[in-house]
Parts: sequence; C-alpha cells; structure tokens
Amino acid sequence: MANHSFGSPPSFGDPGFAAMFGVPAAPEQDPPMLNYRGHALHHTFDLRSRMKISRKKPMIGTFYAAFPHPAVARMIGQAGYDYVLLDWEHTPFRRTAVVVRVPVLDHQYAAWVLVTSGIIFPHISKIEQAKQAIDACRFPPVGKRSGPPNAMQFGYNDGAPNGGSVFEIWGKAAIILQIEDEEGAKNADALAALEEVDGLMLGPGDLALSLGLNFGNMAQDERWLSAVGSVLTAAKTHDKASLMPGMTAHQIGANLQNGVTMVCASNDSMIMAIGLRKELVSAHEQLAAWKKENEQ
Repeated sequence: MANHSFGSPPSFGDPGFAAMFGVPAAPEQDPPMLNYRGHALHHTFDLRSRMKISRKKPMIGTFYAAFPHPAVARMIGQAGYDYVLLDWEHTPFRRTAVVVRVPVLDHQYAAWVLVTSGIIFPHISKIEQAKQAIDACRFPPVGKRSGPPNAMQFGYNDGAPNGGSVFEIWGKAAIILQIEDEEGAKNADALAALEEVDGLMLGPGDLALSLGLNFGNMAQDERWLSAVGSVLTAAKTHDKASLMPGMTAHQIGANLQNGVTMVCASNDSMIMAIGLRKELVSAHEQLAAWKKENEQ
C-alpha cells in the first residue's frame, strides 16, 4: 500500500456521528482504492491497474450526473464508492473527478480532463474513432498527445516516489470506449482488442433509441439483447473491464450476472429523488399514526 502524506479521512467522517442520523458505515473496499491512489492530490489514481482485476473483483461506483456543485461533489467523493463517473457529456460540469465522460470525441476535451483517473469517449462505433481517442490520450510513440510543459509544477506534483516521471503518472489514466449503437456492438470485439483500451461501456438507453426502442421495451427486444451481449462478450474475451450504468442499485445483481465488472449504483439525481420521497412517505406515515392516536 502506498503511503500518502495528505492522509486518509474515513468515509463520512466520524462514523458514530453519522450513525446518529441513520447513515450506515461504508462497506470495506476489496481491494481498497487507497492502494491505487496517486502520491499527490493532483496525481491520477492508477485506475488502469484496478480495472485489470475488475473481472475477479468487480467495482461499485456511482454516476454523478445532475448537480454540478462542489458541496455535492465532496459528499459523493467521500461516500465510499470505488469510483465516481462524472458525466460531462450531458451536464455542464467545470471540474473533474475520478472518471469523466466527455461531450464528444475531441482532442481538446481529452486534454482538459486527463488529470483524472479515466476518460470515457461516448458514441464510439468504429476503429478509426477509437484510434482517435488513443491518439488524444497517449504520448508518442503510442499516441499523438502533446506534452504539456506546465501541467506539472516542479517539486509540487511532478514526480512519482518510485522513480517514475510525469509521463508515467499520466499513463495510468484509463481509456474507456462507450458503445451506443448497433454498429459499435458489431465492432466491439475489434475495439476491445486494442491494447490501449482499458474497458468498454454500454450506453443502454441510447442503444435502444438507435434501434427505435424505448426504455420500457428495450430489455425484451432481441436486437438490443444481442448488441449488449456482443459488447460484454468482447470485453470478457479480451480481459477488459465492462461498464453499464444503472438507474437504481437494484440492477446491480443482474448486471454482475451478465458480466459487467464496473457497476453503477444509481446516480445523484435518482438518489436525491428517492431519498426525498422516502423521507416524505415516512413523515406522512408518522403523521397518520399521530392523527389516529389523537382521534381516540
């Protein structure tokens, strides 16, 4: 395990204080993500190494997709998940997190977020697009990323204690390709075979829309099921991680059974909506009980 001078505060701080408000203790991570954390706060996690073992030890994360505010980010960041997927494609976030989904396949977006631990490129259907993503993320001779001379400040965040250079630090960021149409599913095996690709992510909703389906009937359609199966099989064949977002934690069991190695336990919007409604229902139940008691 790496030693970190910046400490390791427990999830949700004082567990006793949190328990007073009904916040359960965070389950133990297996293995602890602390093992993969960088040696400075401005270093990436070594997500590539963690993803390589996700087929034996799946990862549980959450989707941060609705509320771009530092206070929300801090709460989510220390809740105890293995990773946080920050959706920059559909939400105007200005900050980065462990894994960032960029809006489009564009070199400038990749350059901005490569201080994170992973980057998701959406709507990947062809090998040419995947190679563009690799070019934007990796330095020569593997890719075409330009060396940023001022991204690492001398003596502050410019070196790894084990003798590695800044290029080693940046090389730990994972490349994830999101497949969202039938063409991408047909090319999934070739996409997963690319050495620099660390994982494939399914976009189940957009995949359904591309097939003329909706969220209600997609899971009963053979074309959708076949496309999903092709992507998950390709990831397994080439021993790559696979991701599939879920709207609630109840979908995790089924996703794990289907071979997803990085599952998403809901997202901030759904968690907020469900939490608020559950508290409201509980309050009304107690109000009804009080009324019944006082009517007697």
